[in-house]
Amino acid sequence: MFRTVTLFILVLSAPMAGWAMIDDMVPQGNGIAKYLGFITVYRATLLTGAEMKEDEVLRESTSRCLKLQYEVSVKAEDFVLAADTVLARQHSAATLSRLKNDIERLHRGYTDVKAGDVYTMCYSAVDRTTRLALNGLEQVAVSSAEFASIYFGIWLGPEKPLDDRLRKNLMESR
Repeated sequence: MFRTVTLFILVLSAPMAGWAMIDDMVPQGNGIAKYLGFITVYRATLLTGAEMKEDEVLRESTSRCLKLQYEVSVKAEDFVLAADTVLARQHSAATLSRLKNDIERLHRGYTDVKAGDVYTMCYSAVDRTTRLALNGLEQVAVSSAEFASIYFGIWLGPEKPLDDRLRKNLMESR
């Protein structure tokens, strides 16, 4: 399990870009995802509206962005494996089955990254769409508030997130 979680940290570093909406957001917290406790995989930043409580971060009415700046190279298939592993830990088979098409659509948007690349994943409460961008270029968009809550929960969910310390640091001003 430790190996799977560690792989997920290495892999599931996919943030999304909220392009114009990012301009209206403020950083809530920052964290570092490490592999084997000493290799920095990525630096993460959570952005939201200025007025947001911790229990509101995954609500469909809360716009949010997760920005991940990579320090090492990661293969696209590793993102998928890590995401699937954490999602299976957090949610029932029925929930994941219901969202299967949306999850697969986002996973097809992943591309191999190298040190210096930035994934930005943003959810807009206005159009209920999650957008994934790599280095500012949109890769995929998924229109579903439920999907956004589930997928951002990989990092921000209160139950079994990717890394408890990373979640705490991302939510630090909440």
